Amino acid sequence: MNAPDDAMTIEHGRELLAQAKARLRACHGLAFFNAAFDMLRRPPDDGEEWYLRKPHVWLLIAKWGLASWRPNDERPVPIDDDINFVGQSIWDAMAALNMPGAGETIFARRLFLQQIWFQRRFDPGSLARQHRMLGEMLANSATSARFVERHRLTPAQFLRQLAYLAADSGDALQIPGLSQQRPAGLRDLQHWEVIRRHFSRPVPDLHRIALEAEQRNTPPEVEVCEQSPFIATPFLLAQQGPVCIHHKLLFQTLGTAVFDLARATGARAFMNEFGPAFENYIAEVLEDLAAPVIRETELKERLQGEGNVVDFAMPADDALVLLDAKGIEGHYEELYHNLPAVLAERMKLSLLRAVDQAVNSASRLPEDLRRNETYFVCVTFKQLLVTDGVALRELVAGTADGTGHARWDSLRLAPGHMLFVSIFELEQLVSLAVARGVSLGQILREITTANGIRGQRKALVEQHVMAQQVNLRAPRTLQRAAERMRAEA
Repeated sequence: MNAPDDAMTIEHGRELLAQAKARLRACHGLAFFNAAFDMLRRPPDDGEEWYLRKPHVWLLIAKWGLASWRPNDERPVPIDDDINFVGQSIWDAMAALNMPGAGETIFARRLFLQQIWFQRRFDPGSLARQHRMLGEMLANSATSARFVERHRLTPAQFLRQLAYLAADSGDALQIPGLSQQRPAGLRDLQHWEVIRRHFSRPVPDLHRIALEAEQRNTPPEVEVCEQSPFIATPFLLAQQGPVCIHHKLLFQTLGTAVFDLARATGARAFMNEFGPAFENYIAEVLEDLAAPVIRETELKERLQGEGNVVDFAMPADDALVLLDAKGIEGHYEELYHNLPAVLAERMKLSLLRAVDQAVNSASRLPEDLRRNETYFVCVTFKQLLVTDGVALRELVAGTADGTGHARWDSLRLAPGHMLFVSIFELEQLVSLAVARGVSLGQILREITTANGIRGQRKALVEQHVMAQQVNLRAPRTLQRAAERMRAEA
């Protein structure tokens, strides 16, 4: 896809988006939200036919419609021509604003961020994972105390009620993976009321959330890629009771809800405590491999000379795997921006720093840890949608951190051998290695080899795992956390 003049194209896209917003604001705001709500929920509300209905367009219309809501709205109710004009204008604007002027890799990543979460299934370990780290490992922490002060429940209590919410929704929406989250015994009604009020909001509350999102004055080319603000509150409190706006929103909510709420009580203080818990959780996941794991303290003593060090090293006969835990979730601009300079600046303290730690560690290996192949896995709590070192290098192309930087020329760790995965994907990688009875290095070799072949490259590691069609069992630490979370209180 080539544009004769990217600047003109972006300007045209901005104008189209402005026209769509003006037409919407001239009409009854809630009526536009209702039109989007109906389009998102019209059967089939998932799968290929639903994707072709452009849900990302309708979620943007839902946000604008609720931001435009008025208590006594006397504007005309939109007719089909109004709705079609707004929908088509947004679609045309997205095509213009998503042009790959800054590079094909940024272009592809922004499209994936915009749409790939629609195609992902519910992660059945998402609540148990948060329960293990936030509900148990950090049970007596300052993070937990701040959480209780704000929400009146401990993280563990909050997650148990979220499991009831997931199960109730699964029963109503006929989604077995959600229904299976149900805890044993009766729910605590006082605890349940806290959850119900938090995630199920009436129109005036949703209006405030949408208006706050709109008032950030996000550049149009960034706004069209961002996910919905209603992930934080996926239920509309209607006269008949709570109604899920769409189950894909709910999947996203459940995946990181308590992490997000705990972080909101103070990001830096939270990350100082969450980081070590995240690292320890990864250590528990790696136990399933029944393979030697060298932790940071020992590794620091064994590496030659001074420098940075990763959190884990896993030596095996066929390869050395280095891992680093980065509890980061990705700064807003780190996820959605379309300029390499902005991405590079934001990634200096996250993924680029992780690469530097890995390259430095690989350069200082003692003889007994050196292997013909070395792989690096950077594990983040959330999905940052950076496939590997090749993609990261391309995302910051044209900056001082791009191709000319020494980190990309390491003789011991090639960019194609660097993978950036979410914690869910690491669990999958470990489970796949266990199911097939092979080393983690073998799994990484297959993925990195495929990524280097035209037509086989994937945006997500989980896509490689799913393509193997192997039945996977969750890591034992996750299974046990799920049992404890759902046990009768």
